Amino acid sequence: MPNKTLNEWLIELEKIHPLAMDFKLERIKKVYQALNVTPIAPFIITVAGTNGKGSTTNTIAAICEAAGTSYGLYTSPHMHRFNERIVINGHEATDDEIIEAFEAIQTARGDITLTYFEFATLAAFYLFKKHHVAIAILEVGLGGRLDATNIVDANVAVITPIDLDHTNLLGNTITEIAHEKAGIIKDHSIVITAESAPNVSILNQAAKQHATLIEAGRDFHYAAIHDHAWQYRLKTHTFTLPMPRLQGMHQLQNAAAAISALLHSPMADQLTESVIAKGLQNTRLQGRFQKVVHQHREFYFDVTHNPQGAAILHALLAPFKAHNRPVIAVLGMLKDKDAANLAHALKDDIDTWVLAGLEGDRGQSSEALKARIAPILSETTNIHTAHSVADACQMATEIQQNDAIILVFGSFHTVSEGLNWINPR
Repeated sequence: MPNKTLNEWLIELEKIHPLAMDFKLERIKKVYQALNVTPIAPFIITVAGTNGKGSTTNTIAAICEAAGTSYGLYTSPHMHRFNERIVINGHEATDDEIIEAFEAIQTARGDITLTYFEFATLAAFYLFKKHHVAIAILEVGLGGRLDATNIVDANVAVITPIDLDHTNLLGNTITEIAHEKAGIIKDHSIVITAESAPNVSILNQAAKQHATLIEAGRDFHYAAIHDHAWQYRLKTHTFTLPMPRLQGMHQLQNAAAAISALLHSPMADQLTESVIAKGLQNTRLQGRFQKVVHQHREFYFDVTHNPQGAAILHALLAPFKAHNRPVIAVLGMLKDKDAANLAHALKDDIDTWVLAGLEGDRGQSSEALKARIAPILSETTNIHTAHSVADACQMATEIQQNDAIILVFGSFHTVSEGLNWINPR
């Protein structure tokens, strides 16, 4: 595929492997060895979990940047551009860099087929090696044990909160899902658990791998001390810090996990209060209760799509409800997500629902979504349907409710399309 643009490459990558997802690591391991980029960095932090992965990885990266430590950050999915997935020292990889990586992978793979995500993962590894980053920060795509990111051994494994999600692939119970997430724990590594009392699957895998378990609520503690500050506490030291830039009290959990990971890295001695504070205040991440004012209306964009995330949204919406501000929700969800439980968790927080259709194999129409959530909601609840997220956002702006906010949520696709409606790219 010589002389192709990045967009042409990405279209081609979707056709190379017969399956969009194929959880067998043998193929990517062979190409990884042929690519000759071992090790991708002297120190690797891998983050798995259901909720909080993106916030945690981006917080780790922001603190590294504040400390002047070189890093490579790999996350997924992207919101607008593929380049967002690979960030090196605060800068997205350029089209030319990614194409160079793809060309190297194409040569290395021979007749071995790779999925889109496997190509993306190897491209990140190639560029981390090329730029000689000190720390590689990897966000697991799905699960952990059989995820493409897991072909490298993490020095520190961070496991964020686990909820029922992707049950068709990862299992129907928290314990089964935790088993998949715990697959990132490697021999004699460090394991950071963002939740206290971690699931037995995590405990078992840590013991099996002779890993050191660093547990929230036991080995480190965190708590707000007032509206603008919080404390991260160890047995020997306390950091008093400003609230994270990312909105919500749940972000303290993500920030605490990020700090804990870096305290077990080679840059631990650089983690002063001022460095951590700078990192927390510089962390940026789209779609995490992201506020945008458009057409004189107050929009909030959030990628929440599972019950645990809905509970977080419930807390974030509480101040608006306390001030009698109506909430208009633009909701678009993939058909394999638990729309009924999400609607149940938020039915008392949302005054008007505008349901949006999503395209693609996993998408669903707004009418199909309505059939799933309408039985959960009150018979008097206002429910509107729209063909697309853009149509739903426009419809929401035309609903006249005094001082209402508009919440756009339910999927990365929903948030991406909503943000694109506001700022076409």
